[in-house]
Amino acid sequence: MSGAGEEPGDPTETETETETGSTSADGDDDDGGPGIAFDLHGVPDSPEYDTSCGMVDFLFVIDNSGSMFDEQIALISNFPNFITGIENTLDSVDTIHVGVTTTDDYVFNVTDCQKLGSLVVKTGGSDSSNSICGPYIEDVNFMTEMDDLGAKFSCAAQVGSGGSAAERPMQAMVNAVGGLYGGVDECNEGFVRDEALLVIIIITDEPDLSSEGDPTTWYQDVVDAKAGIPENVVVVSLINTPGGICGWNDTAQSIADFTTMFGANGFMADVCLPDFSPIFAQAVEVIDVACDNFVVG
Repeated sequence: MSGAGEEPGDPTETETETETGSTSADGDDDDGGPGIAFDLHGVPDSPEYDTSCGMVDFLFVIDNSGSMFDEQIALISNFPNFITGIENTLDSVDTIHVGVTTTDDYVFNVTDCQKLGSLVVKTGGSDSSNSICGPYIEDVNFMTEMDDLGAKFSCAAQVGSGGSAAERPMQAMVNAVGGLYGGVDECNEGFVRDEALLVIIIITDEPDLSSEGDPTTWYQDVVDAKAGIPENVVVVSLINTPGGICGWNDTAQSIADFTTMFGANGFMADVCLPDFSPIFAQAVEVIDVACDNFVVG
């Protein structure tokens, strides 16, 4: 394991504005030690299953338009610390799924995985890793704790900058979690699990003006995908936040509205920050509280 997890913050903070321009909701931390080690360079021992929050599915919706190269590199650079923070903080988590999708149809992906919301297995185009990243070690189109997460995520998350300027992150999210490609032998088969906490991480520097629906319908689609239990969803949005520090004209108001609908499970931060490390440290705290409050269906 490389990198060290961040220590959780004050458990009594709620909806506070931080120096980094991020908004978080914190809660009580577990007193237990770390759970299974999500080793970035090895295979962990067989885990013991915990029904409270034994599984977490991470969906990264990454803007692949022309202005996103720096943000993709910042994400990749800080991902190892993020996963280490998950390991050190969420002591009950045994298994994870990590999937990457883009904000546009991704023509560089493998056959049958080129539509909006499909999970990335192969990258291509300008500023991308231009690599075959999967199938991953369990012969699926998403990563698990069995993979070398540092290397595999670095490959899949550098999706490049050749996508449309009419970004559709929310449509990609709905398609990915709603089972559109989740059938047998389809691209996203097995990714979203009924018994797992779903963590959606959106990274975009533009508003979403092209997806179908609105914040209310996006919220309902995601909650429906989790058996109608909003407590079992966390949304982390790295966006041009309304009133934030990025200073761009078009704030991501609709994505912000969607995020706040999840209450304490919604977290926003400014995507223009050069270092995502403090953002991810706060996000881990939000995910930890959601894991504690996981509703077993």
